[in-house]
Amino acid sequence: MLWLLVGLCGLALVNLSVVPTLSPPAALPQAPRISQKPRFYGVKASRSLVIYCVCQLEPPLQVDWFRATEWNQKAEGPLKPDDKAVMQGKTERKPAFLLLKNVSPSDSGFYYCQVNGTRGAGTGLQVMRHINVHKVQQRSKVKDALIILQTLMLAICVVAPLLRRYTLAKKEEAIYEEPPKEHIYEGLMVEMCEGALYEDLSTYAKPSEAQALWSS
Repeated sequence: MLWLLVGLCGLALVNLSVVPTLSPPAALPQAPRISQKPRFYGVKASRSLVIYCVCQLEPPLQVDWFRATEWNQKAEGPLKPDDKAVMQGKTERKPAFLLLKNVSPSDSGFYYCQVNGTRGAGTGLQVMRHINVHKVQQRSKVKDALIILQTLMLAICVVAPLLRRYTLAKKEEAIYEEPPKEHIYEGLMVEMCEGALYEDLSTYAKPSEAQALWSS
């Protein structure tokens, strides 16, 4: 029994000696934190602007720029330096930036910087056309005149049928008006009819002899 206990203790010591020592896990590389300044630009045409890409990592870094026409659309790029776009990577004193020259309304969209494969939040750009105040006032006056003309035409279209209907109603009343009744006894004096019977009135309606001679 004693030897059995000694053997078990020896096996336990052997197992403890062969257990590997666990070392702490190596730190995983963290993605760079990228921010863009400003987040939105609203400028007039023919202006220049700068978009900054701020990253905490030290150079050398691979910085690329992309452009998308809409927020949720696939980005185009990477952009290439040309007469309109100037790109500068990060230095010890300055962050990476994108310089856009002489922008036009077609340059509107969303611009992203990408550092070592990690993309930034993006910067929205809205380029507005130049506004001619005199032309805008002229267009406003033309619109007001068209609105007034449309109102008058609408009023005429409403009133004209009503006037036509009223005129036709007046004409119908004039056509169907009852003519006045002719009286054969018109012009007789009351004194001549006094004391005479209704049957004798016909004699007064006959022309006299003097009138017959005169008419002949």
